[in-house]
Amino acid sequence: MSLNELLPTVGQLSHQDKLRLIHFLLLAVAKEEGCNLESTESTNIRNPEDLLLNELASTVAVVWSPYEADEAAQTLSNLLEAARKDGDA
Repeated sequence: MSLNELLPTVGQLSHQDKLRLIHFLLLAVAKEEGCNLESTESTNIRNPEDLLLNELASTVAVVWSPYEADEAAQTLSNLLEAARKDGDA
């Protein structure tokens, strides 16, 4: 089944079933990435919303921002300058 066939059905799900689907997809993607978000402590939680929030709270997210990344900006500038010089040669 393609995503285009699946989306109308997902749109018809109840709020709680959409949260269950999000939970299922989150666990599936995490497993594909080699992470296990399922913990023994989360199995005692019955409410799917609380379970998802608990699992998300137990994960660590790394967010990179280009702001104040001076070394990255300098590296990019150097690469662009080198590419420009190679293009002129």
